[in-house]
Amino acid sequence: MKNTLVGITISLLFLFVTFKGISQTLPKGIKVSKIYSDENYNAFTSLIRFHGAFYCAFRSGERHVYGKDGVITIIASKDGKVWKEIDQIALKGFDLRDPKLSVTPEGLIMATMGGSIYEGKTLLGGIPHVAFSNLNGTKFSPPQPIKYDANLKSKFDWLWSLTWHEGTGYGGMYSRKENEAGEYGTSIKLVKTTNGVDYQLVADLGIEGNPNESTIRFLPNGEMLMLIRREKGNKRAYLGKSSPPYTDWNFTESPYFIGGPDFVAIDGGKFIGGGRINREYTGLVSFGENGDFKEVLKLPSNSDSSYPGFVFENDILYMSYYSSHETKKTSIYFAEIPLDELK
Repeated sequence: MKNTLVGITISLLFLFVTFKGISQTLPKGIKVSKIYSDENYNAFTSLIRFHGAFYCAFRSGERHVYGKDGVITIIASKDGKVWKEIDQIALKGFDLRDPKLSVTPEGLIMATMGGSIYEGKTLLGGIPHVAFSNLNGTKFSPPQPIKYDANLKSKFDWLWSLTWHEGTGYGGMYSRKENEAGEYGTSIKLVKTTNGVDYQLVADLGIEGNPNESTIRFLPNGEMLMLIRREKGNKRAYLGKSSPPYTDWNFTESPYFIGGPDFVAIDGGKFIGGGRINREYTGLVSFGENGDFKEVLKLPSNSDSSYPGFVFENDILYMSYYSSHETKKTSIYFAEIPLDELK
């Protein structure tokens, strides 16, 4: 496979972009660079800091779905400008999708990923998988299926992301079930782990609207927040809030559909989140622990984009995402967004 790692700065002063009738003007302090592009469909990113470097993971495949099975590509950079490929994770017979990176209590990079099984264009099932780096973050183990109670399993399960808190990892695992008419619905459960492989049920969230992708963060007092994508009804994302032991939940409806949701804490008890906003473009929203959502930025993108990863350091929001607004094939982008530019 031919890989092209580039660091093309798209925004140094003001950038004007128009797509689907939406105009964007990026403030002069915001920089957006294309960091990976080749002949593949590269999408669904995650971003962390590890040993002083940025690590970005994404799926590389033939197309969005179907075709040749996807693999997980992991690249790294010390400065966000020059990137190198660290490793690829592949598993015969599985379309590995949507890698999400975290750092375990033992100091290893952990990559969770969906493992979809296709026969042509027919989805036969899905099994969540996990892989771990070595101590230096230079090599990853072969992916292995996670383990969880039989009463949690369905034909298609997906642990979409994982967040560690005080030695325990928490994630939203959604399941897809079909009725006799071939119609499907999804449900989401909160699960936890101490080793990244074995999982236990914490709570069935009982959300309507076909919930699926979700990201978890924690407040300083130990309360949990969860941003959840929904696919039916009004399709607006939910923000969930719960206190330990995280079995009772309250949900606030956002004004937006948010595809591939992620978010990160910033100053003053606020959060910045993002994803594919209303299925049109990649955007950022600010909100508090009880909601009050406001859109704060549109990134250069189109409707086939989003799935961001975030790192917030020294009042700068670093962001990875994918988009196909420049070429037919999707590419991976890296944004540097000073917090002042979002105010």
